[in-house]
Amino acid sequence: MRVQAEGWELPDAFHVRFIVPMPRSWSKRKRLQMVSTPHRQRPDLDNFIKSFDCLREEDSSIWKISAEKVWGEEGAIIIDDLQDE
Repeated sequence: MRVQAEGWELPDAFHVRFIVPMPRSWSKRKRLQMVSTPHRQRPDLDNFIKSFDCLREEDSSIWKISAEKVWGEEGAIIIDDLQDE
């Protein structure tokens, strides 16, 4: 994660959307039904959030995080800065 984020700074307030890739074994029909729906399995959302600890030496300035994890065709992490809200 650190390599992917090189040169980028984690905001003090942000929303993060974790897109978890669907198993290849799922049928096309099931995949269409499940895209963007809540991912209610392990790993837990708090474990995904903890992955951000490696991006800062000191994270005490982070004051707001909203997060979600959903199914998707491919895995991704989308971060929106909430500083301006």
